[in-house]
Amino acid sequence: MYDDAPPAAGAPPAQLIAWRRRALEQQLPAAAFPAGSSAPSLVYLCVTMIVAAAAVLGFAVYDRSGVPKAVHDSQRELVATVVRGMSVGSARATDDLDRVLTDVRKPPLPADADVLAKLIGNQETWTGAALLQTATRQAQAASGTPVPLDQLPTPLPADATVAVSTTDGPALVRIAALDGQRSVAVLYPLLMRNLRLNPGAQHGVFIITPDGRPTLIQGVSAVGEPHLPKLFEGLAGARGSRAIKVTEWPDRQLVVSSAAIGDTGVVVASVLVAPVSRGTSVGYGLLLGLSLLGVSLLAFLLMRAFLPAPVQALLRQAKSDACGAVTPVRQPLRTRETFRIAQALAVFSGGGLRGARWRPSTVQGLAVAVLIALAWPAVATATALQAPRPPVPEQLFFDEESRAEAVSGVFGNALDSGLQTVSRISLANASTDPAKFGPILRQGLADEYRFRGMYLVDRNGAVVSSAGRESLRTPQPLPGEAGIRIDRSVTRLPVIYAFRIAKDDGYGVVGEFDIDYLLGVMRRVDGRARVVDSQLRTILDSSGYRAMQPLEGDAARAVAIEAMAGGTVRGQRSAGGQPSLQVATALTSPPSVVHLEWVVVIERNPVSLQLPQVIMNRWTLLMAGAVTGIVALAFVWQYFIFVRPLRRLAVFADRIRTGEFDEPIPPQRHDDVGAIAMCLEICRQVRHTGSARFGGAVRLRGSEDDFTAVRPRFPSQRGASRTAKV
Repeated sequence: MYDDAPPAAGAPPAQLIAWRRRALEQQLPAAAFPAGSSAPSLVYLCVTMIVAAAAVLGFAVYDRSGVPKAVHDSQRELVATVVRGMSVGSARATDDLDRVLTDVRKPPLPADADVLAKLIGNQETWTGAALLQTATRQAQAASGTPVPLDQLPTPLPADATVAVSTTDGPALVRIAALDGQRSVAVLYPLLMRNLRLNPGAQHGVFIITPDGRPTLIQGVSAVGEPHLPKLFEGLAGARGSRAIKVTEWPDRQLVVSSAAIGDTGVVVASVLVAPVSRGTSVGYGLLLGLSLLGVSLLAFLLMRAFLPAPVQALLRQAKSDACGAVTPVRQPLRTRETFRIAQALAVFSGGGLRGARWRPSTVQGLAVAVLIALAWPAVATATALQAPRPPVPEQLFFDEESRAEAVSGVFGNALDSGLQTVSRISLANASTDPAKFGPILRQGLADEYRFRGMYLVDRNGAVVSSAGRESLRTPQPLPGEAGIRIDRSVTRLPVIYAFRIAKDDGYGVVGEFDIDYLLGVMRRVDGRARVVDSQLRTILDSSGYRAMQPLEGDAARAVAIEAMAGGTVRGQRSAGGQPSLQVATALTSPPSVVHLEWVVVIERNPVSLQLPQVIMNRWTLLMAGAVTGIVALAFVWQYFIFVRPLRRLAVFADRIRTGEFDEPIPPQRHDDVGAIAMCLEICRQVRHTGSARFGGAVRLRGSEDDFTAVRPRFPSQRGASRTAKV
C-alpha cells in the first residue's frame, strides 16, 4: 500500500508509467550493503588497499639500522636460561638445607660444631655457615667461607634469603631460626656454568646485587668500570634486551640483556658489542604495495564488468519492462546469463532481442578476474621463496653452542639423578625382603618424577615387584653392577633405564625413564634438538620421530661425527650450501653418562630468525596469503550469492523464450537478482491478467498467488476535520 493514488483514466501514458515505477520501487527489495551485487568487488578492493597500506607501514617500521632482533632474542633467551639454572640450583639447595635443619632441630640439639658440619657438609653447595644470636647478630660459631654479617638485615628474619657481596663474588645467604635464641646463616655462592662467549664481541656476563654493585663473572667487559653503574642503571627486576648507541662506534652498538633471579633482587646481565645492520627496505614495501594496488584495481574492474555492471543494466531494463515502458533500443549485455534474461523480457515487451554471437558466462569473466588477482600473490610468493637465505650472525653460533651445552648438561643430570635414586634405594634396602619392596618402589617413584616406573628384578631380569607403569624392558640379566643403559632389543621406542644391584643374590632396582620428560628437556630450545648414539641412530627428537632411525641430513651427520670425539662443534652450511645454524655437543657430563657415547644435535633454520631479510620475506608471504584469502572470499561470495541464483533465473528465462508462461518465477532473494526475478514475474503475470499487473510485485513470503494490492491514498482525519470546519 502506498500514498500515491493512480492517475485518472485517460491520463497520458508517461504519468501512468511514472506512477507504476514509483509503486514498483516501493515494493522491490532495496539492495543495500552487503546485499548489492557490487559489494564483493568493493570489499575486495578496499581490503586489498588496507593490506597494501599495512605492508608499506610494516616495512617502514622495520626500516631502520640497528642490531638484528635475532641477536636480542638470542641474548634474552641465553640470560633467561642462566637465571633459570641458578634459580633451580638455589631452590634445590634450599630444600636440602631445610631437610637438614629439620633433623638438627630435633632434641637434643647437637653441639655447635656438629650443627655447622651438618649444614655445609663437604662445602660443595653451601660454602660457609655461621651460628648467630638472633637478637644481637653476634656470631657464636662459624665454619667455611666467612658470612658477611654486616650485610644481613636487622633484626634477623626467621626465614629469608638475602643477597650479599663477598670477596669471591655475589652470593645468597639463607637465614633460618634454629631455636628461640639462635639462628643460622648459610652462604650459597652464585655460580654459573661456563658459557660460550664471543671474544670478538667482548662478551661479558655480570651479576648485579641489590646494592647496585656489578661483578664480572665470565668473559670481558666491553665498557670501562667507571661507566658500568650507568650502563646497568634501571635493571633492578627488569627482564629484556636493549641496544645502546655509542658515539665512537658508528657501525656497532652495545647490547645489554638482563633477567632477575626470582625475588632476591639479584640481576644477571649480558653485555656485548654487536655490529649494526640495515633494516627492511621501505622502497621494496612501496613496490609491493603499488603493484598490489595496480593488480587489484584491474581485477576489480573486471569483476565489475562481468557481474555488477550487467546485473545493474539488466535490472534497469527489467524495471522498465515491469512498468510497461517502451524501450526502442535495448542495451547490449556482455554476459550470457543476463543476455538470456534480457531476451525473455524482450518477449514480453512485444519485441525480440536478437543476438547470435557468443558471450562469456559470468563465471568465466570472474575466473579471469580471479586469475589476474592471484597473479600478484603467486609472483610475490615465488620471489620470497627464491630469495637467498641471509647469513647468520656470528654471535648466534656462540649462543647456540651455550644452549646446546646447557641442554646436554640438563639431560645428563636428569639421567644421573635417576641413577642416584635407584642406587640410594638399592643400598638402603640391601637386606630387605623382595616381597616388601612394593612400598619402597612407590615412594621412590614419587620422589623421582623422571621415571615412568620402578622395578625390582631378579638375576634373570624378570620383574619381581613394580611401581608405576608396566615395564617395557626385555627381561634379561642386568649388564653390570650399576649404570645407565638403553635396551637395544626394543626398536619401536627408546627404553632408557638406570639400575643398581641391590642384593648379593642378583636382585636389582631398575628405573625406566619417562621419554616424555626427556623430550621436554630437548624442547627447551628453539629449533630441532636430537640425541643420537655412536652409530648416528636417533634416540630422541624434539620434532617427532621413529626411534633408532638413521640421523637425516649430511650436514647434521657431519657435525655429529665430529662431536663424537668430545667438545662442541658448529655447522654453518646445509647440504645445499645454504646458510644454516647447527651445533652438536657430546654428552660428557656427569661421568656416569659418558659411556653412552651420545651426542646432542641442535639445528635451526635461518628463516625462523628475526633477521631483516627474513622479516621482509615473512611480510611478503603474509601479504600473499592475505590477498589469496581475500580473492577466494570474493569469488565464493559472488559465485554462491549472485552467480548461482542468476543462472537459475536464466533457466526460467529460457523456458519463457520457448513459450512456457504458466510456471511462476519465485522472487528468490532480497537483492538485485531477486528484484530482476520479481520484474520478470510481473511481466509473466501481465501476459495472463493484462496491464493491471504492471508496477506490482509478488510477495517475498506466502504463496505464489498472494499479490500486493495498489490502493488510493485516503485523506487523513486532520484534513477531514479541517474541511468540515470550512
